[in-house]
Amino acid sequence: MQRMVAWSLLLLVLVAGGAGAEEWREIPYKDLARMQVMLEKVDTDHVFSSDFSVAPVDAKQGLPADLRVEVLVGGKAVAVRVEPGGRMHLPIRQDWIDAGAKLRLNQPKGKLAVNYNFRARTPAGTRMRYSQLAESAEVMARGIKAEAGLLSFVAPKPDALDIRFRPGPLQVLTIRFADGTSKRWQAVAKGGYNGIELPWKPEWRNAEVTLSAPLGGVMVLVK
Repeated sequence: MQRMVAWSLLLLVLVAGGAGAEEWREIPYKDLARMQVMLEKVDTDHVFSSDFSVAPVDAKQGLPADLRVEVLVGGKAVAVRVEPGGRMHLPIRQDWIDAGAKLRLNQPKGKLAVNYNFRARTPAGTRMRYSQLAESAEVMARGIKAEAGLLSFVAPKPDALDIRFRPGPLQVLTIRFADGTSKRWQAVAKGGYNGIELPWKPEWRNAEVTLSAPLGGVMVLVK
């Protein structure tokens, strides 16, 4: 199965043709809120931070000056603030989900994409337990299981961690296990990438991890 990076999730691209800037498009609010609601249930330690954003499909274009975003719920339109950089301050409310709310944008199809971006916190220092390094994978696994329910056995699962270092020399990661044995990984550099694909093994949780340099980031790979 193809691997995916659990880092930034494109929720919906408004595709196909369209005319006039005042041609409003609607997105089911529950589709936007689903991931955040799931994280709030399983991420009790706040391992992930997240936000919504809106961006032009054509990266060469800026956001429309007349952009308006609002939530339609209970017969009312609630304005949603969008920062100049595209960050969207979308409240997550269960009562809006239950009421069948919709997100509206006053732009034609094919012009804008709505994104849900989530990031795992980066453990500090160069020595830690494997469980600390892999905390984001554990949260992701709980969330997938909760979301998939009885179908969790066929749902994508965390498979590895993309351990990122800042650009520069190739770094090394060593794991020492309770029996005294150890494993060593060296970073791979390609383009601007400097990192290690580390297996996700819950049974390694008490092993000791030593890094040759502080981390630049950790991302979960699922398949």
